[in-house]
Amino acid sequence: MMMPPRLRVIGDLERPDHRYLPADAQCYFWGEYTPYEHTQGKRWDYSPTNRLIANFKKSVDRQGRPEWQYKQQAIQQVAQAFAGFWKWAELHQNYRVALIPIPPSKPRDNPLYDARMVAMLNLLAQRVGIPLDIRDCLGFSGVHAASHEGPQRPTPEELYAALNFDPANGRPHHPPGVIFVFDDMLTTGAHYVAVTRKLGEAYPGVQMVGHFIARRVILNPFGSADDL
Repeated sequence: MMMPPRLRVIGDLERPDHRYLPADAQCYFWGEYTPYEHTQGKRWDYSPTNRLIANFKKSVDRQGRPEWQYKQQAIQQVAQAFAGFWKWAELHQNYRVALIPIPPSKPRDNPLYDARMVAMLNLLAQRVGIPLDIRDCLGFSGVHAASHEGPQRPTPEELYAALNFDPANGRPHHPPGVIFVFDDMLTTGAHYVAVTRKLGEAYPGVQMVGHFIARRVILNPFGSADDL
């Protein structure tokens, strides 16, 4: 798929769809993802964004199969899109931007741990030709399943309690000027809140900006009421 020409900002219109997202959170996204239960059975074929997210999040246990190429293509596509949006040389030199991925739900020692966001950021750095400050410093304990797999999504407090910060990779003694936080999906905003809280403890006072491939859209059940 072709990515949209530019990132969009989470504003007053979008914010109610992400109930935990603070009013002052600065977040950007590319596309809008529709949950499968609202796709009339089309699932990943419902939209280009649904297809991109499905490929990007394809499970690690699919590695070695023909379909794995679609995950790699999705990672490359997202990296290329982010590479073309910001003036990375200026950000790197003048603002000391650190790029920090929101980790997957599984712990690092799990065979199904998926480092897709780190792979995307490393590819992004290659595309722009700049030694970007990528800090893969966060990890979840694995106590919570992936949010889309469980019957109830964890709260920001529950996620924060399960989140670990690695000072060796985080280098809190060398704080950045700005932190760009990256994730594939913005749903309730719980992960963003937990992560920025943890990072705020390591880097007090540092501005944080969220970057998402897509945001989940909440469909209006009365969207066709005008036809009644």
